[in-house]
Amino acid sequence: MEKILKHYFENIDQVSINPISSGWINSTYEVEYEGKKYILQKINTHVFPQPEVISNNIDIISRHLKAKNYQNSVIEIVKDLQGNLLAKEDRETWRMTSFIPNSICFEKVESAEQAYEAAKTISEFHSYLLDVNVDEIHPSIVGFLDYHKRVNDFKNALKNASTERLEETKEEVAYILDNLYQVEKYLEIDFPKRVVHADAKISNFLFNNDNHSQAIAVIDWDTIMPGNILCDFGDMIRTYANLKAEDDPNGENGFSADYYLAVKKGFQEHLKNVLTPVELDNMDFVAYIVIYIQAVRFLADYLENDIYYSISYPKQNLNRTINQINLLKALTKFHEENSVRKI
Repeated sequence: MEKILKHYFENIDQVSINPISSGWINSTYEVEYEGKKYILQKINTHVFPQPEVISNNIDIISRHLKAKNYQNSVIEIVKDLQGNLLAKEDRETWRMTSFIPNSICFEKVESAEQAYEAAKTISEFHSYLLDVNVDEIHPSIVGFLDYHKRVNDFKNALKNASTERLEETKEEVAYILDNLYQVEKYLEIDFPKRVVHADAKISNFLFNNDNHSQAIAVIDWDTIMPGNILCDFGDMIRTYANLKAEDDPNGENGFSADYYLAVKKGFQEHLKNVLTPVELDNMDFVAYIVIYIQAVRFLADYLENDIYYSISYPKQNLNRTINQINLLKALTKFHEENSVRKI
């Protein structure tokens, strides 16, 4: 650790450093030097093989938001002593960013009000980024939002799966195949290319430590990339409106209509008058597609003997698939009963 600290500080004897446990991809530390705090991260280059892309994206977004006097806290990259956005040592890649004080994050949505606040906050975040030159923003993970690729990966997994796993997943495979036309329909729609956060779960929002109903920052910009802005709305619905643990296969009472409507209202707060009619008309449809694609990914991984998502017990990826399908069914029922655009 001393070697990497020397990239950033003249006198490392005055540096205090403590690991932060939250986050499972990058190794994260809170660093303090001369009374000022920072966040130091070792980037997982297996997940993010092009860390330079991430740092450049973050730098562009940060400078753009500050230039437009964005009122919430902004992640800023702290350059090393040589003026580099990244520091490399012993074949490891590190990054330092600003620390946002007096903040707290949550692992699970606690109320419809909190869901609304997070959605409103990312709505404002996006509203400030609508005039970013999206061609300067590059995918941090190639193919991450490529739903055509996700479907092809599933088809290949289906083709190569063992007889045993095919037998176990007959119902889930049937549901996915029966609704494959939905993705084909989605891919035919010409959505504008915009900046996407691509991981808008509740733990990626910081709230005021003195007022837990006030969001003060959107964090974890590693997945920022060009794409369909509605993917963020869909991912919020997938993770906020699902009241069950992600691997809970019990379909009873797993969907919160209140959270769904709160997220939709919040997401439109700063975007309703600037999104195109195509975007506004397809919010509910894209929410379905985002959840569907996650079900596809979990199922493909189970068919491939659990090579991507980490598991803590043998059928966890199958249970994750069932959980997402249950959410899709509940969402479809909600739409039908409330005359929202039929899926």
